Parts: sequence; C-alpha cells; structure tokens
Amino acid sequence: MAVEDFDNFSDMVTNYFRNDYRERGKVKWQGFFLSDHVSALKRESKKHEHVTTRMPRMSLNQIKEVLSQANVNYMYVTVQEDFKDTHGNMLMNSTGMISSINHLGFFLDKVYFEYENVRAIKITD
Repeated sequence: MAVEDFDNFSDMVTNYFRNDYRERGKVKWQGFFLSDHVSALKRESKKHEHVTTRMPRMSLNQIKEVLSQANVNYMYVTVQEDFKDTHGNMLMNSTGMISSINHLGFFLDKVYFEYENVRAIKITD
C-alpha cells in the first residue's frame, strides 16, 4: 500500500467519524442491562420501600431463652435491632440460624449481634 493510499484512507476514516457516524447513545447500552441487573434493582427498590413492623421489646432473659431454644433445636430466628432509619422506621429484620452464642451477643449466620442492640427475637418457620 502506497503512502498516498494510506493518507487517502486515513482522510476517509477521519471524514466518516467527523461527519457521517452517529452514536446510538442510550440504545447502545441497553443490551448490558441483563435480567440479573434488573431483578437486583427491583429487590433494592423493594428494600427501601419496605416498612418493618415494630416487635414488642423483650427483656435480655427472654432473648437468651429464645436464642438457646433455637440454637439447640436448629431453628431459624428473626432478629429485630433497636435502630431506626432516617425516616424513623425500624431497620429490616434479619433472619437466619444461630451459629454461636456468647455472653455479649450471638452470631446469626455470619453476622454478629450484641444483646444491647437487639429489640426482639422470634423463632420463624
């Protein structure tokens, strides 16, 4: 290929991108939103819309009793912490199995909860 042919080709490509090429913009990227992304966005949206019902406050002895019963019988529990979001609503409850208990708190699956932050706990099906 001669040098002048290369210059002509280069000019032709430059001219094409300057004058003729049209970026498809948003349409180009819509294919990247897979169903997994869409379902994750919907789940996240529902999480923010969900309002947790406040459970009655339990004493430390009641919480420990439910924990030990669930731990011995391999039962799932739902834990409500005594925290509120910026709108004054209770944070979402956590559900899982007790993996260990100590004198300061317990592990629900791999998440640690301190007794002083737990409002209530109940055994779930």
